[in-house]
Amino acid sequence: MSWTRCIEINRLDLLPIVARILGMLGGGETVLRHVHLAILALLLPAESALRRLIAIAAKDIVVKPRTKRAPPSGKIPKGSGGRKPVFVVIDPRKEVGPPKQKKAPGFGPNVRGFDDLDISPPGRMEILPDDPVSAAALRRRVEALVAAMNDIPGQARRLARKQAGMKRPLRVMRPGRPPGHIARGKRPIDLLLREVHELALMALAGMKAPP
Repeated sequence: MSWTRCIEINRLDLLPIVARILGMLGGGETVLRHVHLAILALLLPAESALRRLIAIAAKDIVVKPRTKRAPPSGKIPKGSGGRKPVFVVIDPRKEVGPPKQKKAPGFGPNVRGFDDLDISPPGRMEILPDDPVSAAALRRRVEALVAAMNDIPGQARRLARKQAGMKRPLRVMRPGRPPGHIARGKRPIDLLLREVHELALMALAGMKAPP
């Protein structure tokens, strides 16, 4: 089997998972908090799986580094905004140091006068699973995922161009387990990510595609 065939087989396996994400996201401006978390639990490993397919596709692409162009003279015209979301082809790096503590939203500064000393300060807002949260950022990530999944060769060329302009070799995959990995996960996305991660390690090490 060729690496091109491996990419296509796993891309097809990713399609129903992305279709489920789209169904959960719906078309509204907000989603319930528990739905938002459920989508992220699928989206993060789906993004990681797609990055590895793109990395496999880009491994044999050779491009010349872009020459630096002189900065434009005069005023730079402003765009109309609304740029299409771009898929991130490199794993986010792990933060170094102790994890940041999450703070629940409060009511703002606790400012009281001398006449209010006998009044208890307001408590913090309770975060509920059915609270509506904005779906804008999540929707852009899903749009970028779908667009990249439908154009893996184009994304591979984009990654190759990015790598050609780096002074040091660019590590597409961060060390250790990929983002979204769940130890002993049994969901289809967990099994797919595990498989694609191993394939990417083989491909980037110069090994042949499995039969």
